[in-house]
Amino acid sequence: MSIDEQTFSAALVDVRHAYRLLADYQKRCLDMLTLIGQQFPETEFYNWKPSTLAPTPIARTDPRDFWGWNFLPLYQASFLLVPSSGGRSHPGIGDWLVELRITSDTGWDMPDRRIEPDASKFVSVEAADSKLSIMVFKCVSQLPTEQNWFHSVWANTSWPEDISVPDDDGLIYMEQGVLAAAQLDVSIAQMTSKDAVKAFCERAKRLIARKLDIAFAAV
Repeated sequence: MSIDEQTFSAALVDVRHAYRLLADYQKRCLDMLTLIGQQFPETEFYNWKPSTLAPTPIARTDPRDFWGWNFLPLYQASFLLVPSSGGRSHPGIGDWLVELRITSDTGWDMPDRRIEPDASKFVSVEAADSKLSIMVFKCVSQLPTEQNWFHSVWANTSWPEDISVPDDDGLIYMEQGVLAAAQLDVSIAQMTSKDAVKAFCERAKRLIARKLDIAFAAV
């Protein structure tokens, strides 16, 4: 489909604005995730993964074979933290993992994984939200020794929100296979300051600790 030069030029101005805004937003998200990690001082970074799509193609792969969505890894992404001591890769009973998930657009819709999603068919941006989720997964049964957190356990379980509903405190709890897990969400729009982020973390830790019987370290 053709487009006249003036219209295309105006659209590219919007694109440049969007990229600069996106860079600022992603820096804000990364700063927020760093601050949240500091609220779990007993943990360290373990792994991360875009929630829906593969990461941006690495240097030896041809990027033309990928979707445009593959170049927006923070559109949806999960960041995993595990205690510095204990079952970092091969969890045992009682070991736990923290997932920090950024969902930049709850309007995301991918009905067929074989077809690149068309954003023009999503719900309106006004009707959608941007949310932060704190989840904790705890092993409650013994795992085979060759299984690890990332590939064997976390990657093969559901998010609590997929199989359960929030309680009166907004906490979502599930039991699935060898895991028990709890999730608390908040709109990123509410994370306007360091104090707001810390307050949400404190609330999440308090509710999750009680539900999963975990003694998180004090900050």
